[in-house]
Amino acid sequence: MAGVPQVSFSPKWLCAMALVLAAGVVRADFTVELDGGDRLEVHEAGAQGQGPLFLWLVNQYGELETPNAVIQVLAERGATVWRTDLLESLLLQRSSEAIRNMDGTAVAALLDAAVRSGRGPIVLVTCDRMSVPLLRGLRAWQEGGGDTTAVAGGILLFPNLYRGTPVAGEEPELLGIVAATNMPVAIFQPAMGSNRARLGELLETLYAAGSPAYAWMIDQVRDYYLLHSDEAENKALDTTTAGAMPQEVRQAIMDTPNQLLEAARLLAAAPRPTEVAALDERAETPIAPAYGLIEREPRPASEYALVDARGNRHELADNRGRITLVNFWATWCPPCVHEIPSMNRLAAAYDEREFGIVSINYREEPEHILEFMREVEVDFPVLMDQDGRVSDEWGVFAFPSSFILDREGRIRYSVNTAIEWDTDAVRQVIDALRGRTNASNWY
Repeated sequence: MAGVPQVSFSPKWLCAMALVLAAGVVRADFTVELDGGDRLEVHEAGAQGQGPLFLWLVNQYGELETPNAVIQVLAERGATVWRTDLLESLLLQRSSEAIRNMDGTAVAALLDAAVRSGRGPIVLVTCDRMSVPLLRGLRAWQEGGGDTTAVAGGILLFPNLYRGTPVAGEEPELLGIVAATNMPVAIFQPAMGSNRARLGELLETLYAAGSPAYAWMIDQVRDYYLLHSDEAENKALDTTTAGAMPQEVRQAIMDTPNQLLEAARLLAAAPRPTEVAALDERAETPIAPAYGLIEREPRPASEYALVDARGNRHELADNRGRITLVNFWATWCPPCVHEIPSMNRLAAAYDEREFGIVSINYREEPEHILEFMREVEVDFPVLMDQDGRVSDEWGVFAFPSSFILDREGRIRYSVNTAIEWDTDAVRQVIDALRGRTNASNWY
């Protein structure tokens, strides 16, 4: 983004901004009335600003220090920010299911209030699953006769716009609202994020709907980087975003205000639609999560040739002749770490010629894995998928994702969440694939 003025922060800028927020600079200022008696509580920062008006939809996990600090920097740069927590205002559960089921009514009402304020350009901002009600709100506002020239569009940080978590190995389906969005949209995609490989499909779907969509690639960080803090703030947010902040994450956060301001200028200059895009209501229905071991129609597993954390080469063909559990995971995923002991116990129950486990780590460094393995016992090889290519080829959408292969290397079962592996149910599956019928045949 050449030519964009850069913000200068001290190394402790987040702590300083947190103190400013605690002093009450960002406060609850007004409410937006909704049909049916509900109301949105809106907190305003930078009320005297002459820059863009950002409508900041608080993420699924509630108020967090780092996003609020970014809001304060935007206010200092001349922007106005209206921050609202849709889930809190509407008394909804903080869950992915609640968010996917939200319509766009509340966001459309917020847009109406923003247009009446006379400020602009008006830009909606949010992250992760909250991108779904943001896009639905944009479209509902259009459908209600909103003047599209008055709203610049939306900024989606690491958006999750899918109908739900599919069976492991199957591609996720975008919700129907994506193909019905023709307002300008900017996407901030972490280069190491789990949906990096799906960015092209997302952009193509938006283009086909008529949206002048743009994408920022955020280097060297994973999803949820903007939610990272030095202290664990919210029990609903797992430990992957708490603890000492890596320098690359700190830098990405420090860059965010400039990126948001530049994206706002880009969206404000983009063409606007004159009509509302058609919506396929059937594609708007969330899919129920498919948890646990799911039996699959046998199909050959994708080949791989990777080195493990100690530099030894492994190929899929090495496992032919035995039943194999292939587990995709990462150390920043608490459920992934939680299931390692039960996998160790499962592996110990069998002769390695009959059953084995291969884990494939997603985009971490060997040095980090070796350090992790000094703290956590891992009794099976950890292969390094440092560019994410193998995970993409296996259709991994969520972590952990696991696959049970038969002796011929065909996928027979998959699971898209953490489970306890040393159970009778799992052993019965393995023994059936081995051609054994009862536990007395274990090694």
